[in-house]
Amino acid sequence: MKPSYFLASKYTEALINILTQKSKIDQLEKFLKAFQEISNIMEKDESYKDIIFNPLLPTDFVVKKLVDVSNFMDDIFVNFLKALVQKKRLNLIPLITELLYRENLELNKTVEVKLILAKKVSKKVLDEISRTIQKNTGKNIKLVVDYEEELIGGMQLYIGDNFFDYSVKGFLESIQSAYAPAGGGEIFEG
Repeated sequence: MKPSYFLASKYTEALINILTQKSKIDQLEKFLKAFQEISNIMEKDESYKDIIFNPLLPTDFVVKKLVDVSNFMDDIFVNFLKALVQKKRLNLIPLITELLYRENLELNKTVEVKLILAKKVSKKVLDEISRTIQKNTGKNIKLVVDYEEELIGGMQLYIGDNFFDYSVKGFLESIQSAYAPAGGGEIFEG
């Protein structure tokens, strides 16, 4: 069964509410890391997935396998995993992990910025970019840097759901689309 974003958001919301009610919201990062460990092994190890998705195995056995992988022991965490196993919702764990990650960023007043550059730059330049974005957003910045030579020069930024293209490649593509003949032909051969 394909995981449902709607269901995952409801489970995530429930977990956040429980953590808030029990005054454990400050431990959200520990919960997130535990879910990340489980998600990683689910993605990489088919035999592990076969075990945890096996409907013939007892709930407590499956929960123990999940807790062992996560290296995190907390009553709320164990009960949450037990609910996922009983409701046959383990397929939601990767989405729950992503939603917890976003919630953790929001809780820490942080925004993830994906910066794509044509070539490596100095730490000083990266720090300056980070400071400028932080100044404009008013939030802490978690900078994720990637390199793609086909940008030729400049950079592309993903800030939340917004995309900003300051690359030479993007500039050339915008010129091409603006000046392309009415028939849709190519000006530049690429």
